[in-house]
Amino acid sequence: MAMTPVELRNVKFEKKLRGYNPMEVENVLNEIAGELERLIDANNALQRQILSQEERLKQFQNLEKSIKETLLTAQQAAEEKRKAADRSTEIQIREAETVCVEMKQKALSEVETMKFELASLKMQKVRFVAELRSLIDTHRKLLEEKSQSENLAEVAANVEMLSAGTDDSR
Repeated sequence: MAMTPVELRNVKFEKKLRGYNPMEVENVLNEIAGELERLIDANNALQRQILSQEERLKQFQNLEKSIKETLLTAQQAAEEKRKAADRSTEIQIREAETVCVEMKQKALSEVETMKFELASLKMQKVRFVAELRSLIDTHRKLLEEKSQSENLAEVAANVEMLSAGTDDSR
């Protein structure tokens, strides 16, 4: 049977002859009641402390949960940013490769155009040189013919002069 300190203090024993000294019994009961009171107070204090610690534990657990959620969210955001950066990098690389291919094709096209133009210029040079040689040959022949004509005309003039001179002397 559980008794409170007040009940312990109010306990009355039947008096008998040759029984215990009632004053000593009352003193022991008061001491036991005081100790019980102290133990009950200590127990209540410990119960309050446990409740307080349990509340703090709940707060820490909530904080831990919140931190874990925040960390997970941050990790997910970082992963998404990394993936986005990877995608962006891949796109930039593909675009750069496309530009390089286009530039190479343009350069090759320009080289082919220049080769064609060079070949055309070489053919024009060959035709020009041939036409120039032909023109030079034609002019040389004309000069030779003119020179021969002039020589013939001179000879004819000389022959005529000589013929006229010999006819005069006759």
